[in-house]
Amino acid sequence: MERYLFLCRKPRSELPESVRRYVQLGEGPNAQIRLRKRPGEPEGRPVSESQASQTRLSYRNVFIDWYDLGGVVEAPIYVTYGAQYWIRFVLAKFQSALDHRVLALITRQGVQFDEVELKALLAYLNSTFTQIQAEAMGRITGGGMIELDVKPLSSFLVLDVKKLPREDVEKFAQLFDRLEAEARRLGGADEVENVFGSELAKELTGSSNVKPGVEGLFNTVIREIDYEVARVLGLENLVEPVRAMVLEMARRRLSRAGEAKREAVKGTEESLEPREPKRRRGRRRSEADGEGVIHRRLDEFM
Repeated sequence: MERYLFLCRKPRSELPESVRRYVQLGEGPNAQIRLRKRPGEPEGRPVSESQASQTRLSYRNVFIDWYDLGGVVEAPIYVTYGAQYWIRFVLAKFQSALDHRVLALITRQGVQFDEVELKALLAYLNSTFTQIQAEAMGRITGGGMIELDVKPLSSFLVLDVKKLPREDVEKFAQLFDRLEAEARRLGGADEVENVFGSELAKELTGSSNVKPGVEGLFNTVIREIDYEVARVLGLENLVEPVRAMVLEMARRRLSRAGEAKREAVKGTEESLEPREPKRRRGRRRSEADGEGVIHRRLDEFM
């Protein structure tokens, strides 16, 4: 089924007659384009009377008329509003229209990334260091999904890929390409086995009805990304504790358990207590005036 999106940012007086007639199909008592009928209504109201259309009429400084959707803004990265197992950030390779269930990350004015830098940023955004922020700041639904909106997402700490040596940027970009390829090979990242692997899937969900023999993204490419992130930040000793903490948070979320005690997750002897990272010798990664800082809030870029 083909679907079309009507984008029109001109006043009626400047529209061709055929376009004006199309707009009129959504107006008045004889409208042919109508909203879904609500209980008690003989027929659906004209689409021009929808809440969204009426709201656009209230903001004439932004929208030209009720039919004006506000134009098109290109977004290099998008992320789904909710995820059951792992928050996935995606590179927008093709033109597509996103609905309210997808959050678009649009670069700020004056900020530009080349494709390699975007992929490097995406490698970090799909790492465990980002997932732990989603687990901590996202809203957990009754079904155990994580939901993100703009406010918590904007406060995520991310790598400043502009400050990284080019060879590090290229390494992260290659890891993102591998992550995408492995996710496609597995058939997507929307199944618990594909994300966490068969053994962890059983533990996290408490179910034995999982696909056997799957190693999972978390145990392969995401793990490599985690260690590369830790290397450039000088946080190598925190990789396994952070990964263990994410597993514990995911287990609680997926099982909808109540208040739980801190404990080690099967497969690791690391305590889930955060520890101070070891200081690396040589150039400091951050200074009070911002020089050399290689991590930023996401809303400084997008």
